Amino acid sequence: MGLSLHLKPAVNRIKFGMNIRNPMLQDIKNNYPLAYEAGIIAGIAVKEYTGIEMDENEIGYLALHFGAAIERKKLQSGPKRCLVVCASGLGTAQLIFYRLKSYFGHNLEVVGTTEYYKLKQMNLNGIDFIVSSIPIQESFHIPVIEVNAVLKEQDLKSIEKFIVNQNTSQPILSYFHKDLTFLKEKLATQEKALEFLNDVLLDKGLVDDTFLEAIYEREKVAPTAFGNLVAIPHPITPKTKKTFVVVCTLVKPIIWSETPVQIIFLLCVKKDSQEDLQEMYDLLGKFIENKAMVQNILKAKTYDDFIHVIKKEW
Repeated sequence: MGLSLHLKPAVNRIKFGMNIRNPMLQDIKNNYPLAYEAGIIAGIAVKEYTGIEMDENEIGYLALHFGAAIERKKLQSGPKRCLVVCASGLGTAQLIFYRLKSYFGHNLEVVGTTEYYKLKQMNLNGIDFIVSSIPIQESFHIPVIEVNAVLKEQDLKSIEKFIVNQNTSQPILSYFHKDLTFLKEKLATQEKALEFLNDVLLDKGLVDDTFLEAIYEREKVAPTAFGNLVAIPHPITPKTKKTFVVVCTLVKPIIWSETPVQIIFLLCVKKDSQEDLQEMYDLLGKFIENKAMVQNILKAKTYDDFIHVIKKEW
């Protein structure tokens, strides 16, 4: 309803040449990249239906509605539910129980505690994972996160990562490949860089000869150079049989639609994909805003160096 109420005056504004500036545009691009891409697609749909072309300021306002919908969906899914298991002592289990409640608040429902020998008698329906201070050898068809009896910061971070990543269709690192990572390349322009990456994908049979044109079509809507030396080009519609990211760092920055760029993440999303790519977009968003991470990536000389930076920061 909010989107439909927004669209009518937006279409009229464009129809009568009443261009407006969106002061939140850069923040929307940086913090809600997935919602912004949804806005791009919505702009294309509006153009097909009305013949009116939306500029990136109007697309940014559409993205706000999609971003709000994504956040609502997260809330509706409810918190994850876990069970705390310890060897015997009630004190240890209670300490873990209250530490989890304190750290995660409403983001995690700690259902209760149990001793290890009672675990088989427990009803585990609706439990998303087990937090255990001892190794659990048996399979209960539920993930087990082993922690220290006195929870350390790394234990809390492990649980936090699990909660964030549990609904992701595949691990984030699986989108990056050694043979699609090119570090410290000498490419002088945006055109040369895109041609280079396109040629690589053509040679590997991963794209067809419409791929580069689709990338430029997306650039026409709004440049994919997001600041902090990062560009995230991608075709305007999915073109590949699987989802992956081509990484290219440059010896010297190039100018990309008036913005300096030294790291290119060429995002390729599988056609008709049902994957949840929220974590992927969150990671790409972190590249845009984290200067230290970008500098560490620029220092990377090998694929392993690059992956190490992601593991360390993510």
